[in-house]
Amino acid sequence: MDRKGMKANARKAYKRHYWMIVVICLFASVFGVAYSSSTWSVNASSPSATVQEDGTAQSDNVSKVLENLLVGDESQARRQVEHNQEQIVHNDGVAVAVPIVVSLAVYLFVWLFVQQTYRVVMMRMLLEGRTYDKLPVSRFLYPITTRKWLSMAKVMLLENVFLFLWTFTIIGAFIKPYSYRMVPYIVAENPNIGAREAISLSRRMMKGHKWECFVADLSFLGWWLLNLFTLGLSGIFYSNGYNAAFFVEYYVHVRGLSKDSGLEGSELLSDEYLYSKASAETLHAAYGDVAETVEQLSSNLVPVDKPNGFVGFLSEWLGVRILHARSVTMYEEYREQLHQIDTGREILDGTIYPGRLAPAPMAFRFRESRTVSSDRSYSLVNLVMMFFIFCFVGWVWEVSLAFISEGTFVNRGTLHGPWLPIYGTGGVIILILLKKLRKKPLFEFLAAMVLCGGLEYFSSWYLEKTHGGQRWWDYTGYFLNLNGRICAEGLLTFGLGGLAIVYLLAPALDNLLSRIDTRKLTVVAVVLLAFYCVDQAYSAQHPNIGAGITDYKGSATSQVP
Repeated sequence: MDRKGMKANARKAYKRHYWMIVVICLFASVFGVAYSSSTWSVNASSPSATVQEDGTAQSDNVSKVLENLLVGDESQARRQVEHNQEQIVHNDGVAVAVPIVVSLAVYLFVWLFVQQTYRVVMMRMLLEGRTYDKLPVSRFLYPITTRKWLSMAKVMLLENVFLFLWTFTIIGAFIKPYSYRMVPYIVAENPNIGAREAISLSRRMMKGHKWECFVADLSFLGWWLLNLFTLGLSGIFYSNGYNAAFFVEYYVHVRGLSKDSGLEGSELLSDEYLYSKASAETLHAAYGDVAETVEQLSSNLVPVDKPNGFVGFLSEWLGVRILHARSVTMYEEYREQLHQIDTGREILDGTIYPGRLAPAPMAFRFRESRTVSSDRSYSLVNLVMMFFIFCFVGWVWEVSLAFISEGTFVNRGTLHGPWLPIYGTGGVIILILLKKLRKKPLFEFLAAMVLCGGLEYFSSWYLEKTHGGQRWWDYTGYFLNLNGRICAEGLLTFGLGGLAIVYLLAPALDNLLSRIDTRKLTVVAVVLLAFYCVDQAYSAQHPNIGAGITDYKGSATSQVP
């Protein structure tokens, strides 16, 4: 094995897609999928840290309960829940079994269909990045675009079950992780593969290579130590991506040996265009309609001027579209056609991986009439609906975490309805105030951290001042916290969440909402706003407080001595 040459190739791929790979690895670190040591400092908190509105302080309790349940130690899980319940002043005596099962289902779904399948997404993007000059953001949705989300989840679930069972043996606990090392790479290359096939193939591929892989891991020991000394900064901005790019090269190396030797199952590694670009003839045969449309659009495209006046200002600077402003619609359709033409040419030129030629084909077609890119403006109705969607999703997530960590239903937040406005407000202001930064993801990330951090700080200060010093969240004891109102972990989450909203979630939601009749959607938005305003007015005089919401040990409002 030419480890030196592989590292040189890894550095070249890393340099080509530096910021994209940094973001890929940062998501992996925050999700706890890989490189978690780079964010250990921002995730660490002292025992005095209390539960917050965004659910971060519950994560340790959640993982403890989940771990006990997975190993079948229900009594220990119950003791952990009871221990967590002691943090609440008034316990209503509700049985913990049903809430734990319900919330555990939510947590397991996120763990399996988001965290574990993200391992496959990560490897897929890194594999494409070593050959192609551009990595489309849409590749983060790889499990969806290939329609193999469930299949990927099954493979990752079985791998985790096998690895868990091997932990009961001394040798297996150390050796089997290397035997299964290739599983996410194999699934990333061919999502059609079955769970047992992927695991068996990984075992055969790694036979005789486990020690070699272990030594390769040791070669990054210096980088790992530097990562610890720099509190994760060197890992985030260099060594994590370097390590990820190297082991992609290592997979390609082992894959090549397996194919050359005719290893059983190696025929399933059939995505040849991950490793070499398709010929112009092959691309034009697969994308003949795209080539025809590109030529047709290019010859018939008529330039459209930017909308001006107040309508143009709202669209260009704030990304807001009032009603059906024709000038805005025409300009965004023109701009999207340019984007689609460029994308079509990049596919035909071999700059982007040709998704139609994949073992699990990824469709590509020219969109008509509507923009599909992130650089768009949103109608007021859709923004209102997205506000409530973000509020509701945040509420469901925190209630689920509370179920696990506390064993009872807790209506999180200051309001009485099923919404947490800080989620919706944060998402919407990112879309509006940071519109001009959408073409610069790095600045979008940093600005989202600052903007949402400021929002959270102000919200905490305002609630405390208007409610007699009462707090609904407190980051005291968390790494780099400011007066217990914001902390480094929350800021990092805001930045990554902002990227997800701007480039993935908001465009997808906008597409779905735009399919609904505008009049019907407006009625729904008005009704929701009415209920929300009533809740705000009532909660101003009768805020949502009490057990599991504001009364925690160590908090300023706790009544526990």
